[in-house]
Amino acid sequence: MISTALRRAACLAALMLAIACGETAPTSPTAGIAPPPPLAPGQPPPRSFPPLTGPSRTFAFDRELTYAVRAYTKGSRFVLYNTGGFVLQYPSISGEYRGGYTEADGVITFEWEGWNIQGPWGATGTVKDGTLTIRYNEIMLWSDFEDAVYRLTP
Repeated sequence: MISTALRRAACLAALMLAIACGETAPTSPTAGIAPPPPLAPGQPPPRSFPPLTGPSRTFAFDRELTYAVRAYTKGSRFVLYNTGGFVLQYPSISGEYRGGYTEADGVITFEWEGWNIQGPWGATGTVKDGTLTIRYNEIMLWSDFEDAVYRLTP
């Protein structure tokens, strides 16, 4: 009785193998498309920002806007590229934050690569008389970014 069951299982396995391998035409590998990495809860989908190359304007920290700021903000600078890309640099802590911006009528809207689980980062700037006044959204303020005024450097 055991040998009958073994013979039937062997026949079934052989039949399944024959069906699986019965393809006579050659096959080629298909390019696998890797799925995107999973997003953390609340994380926005990745965006492509303009390149950080070419002509640019650099604004270096000039003064506090409403309250005293920390040393890393006092050493910071914004570099706005003509491509629409920007980088906020903190040389004293070897940090930088990137993204893209749009400018209309002296008002700059910044979109950041960074985000917080509470929501997207955001900031606006106004350009007037060679200065750039930056105001961060509440999420960035709670992440230790500080409103400030920056001056265009030669």
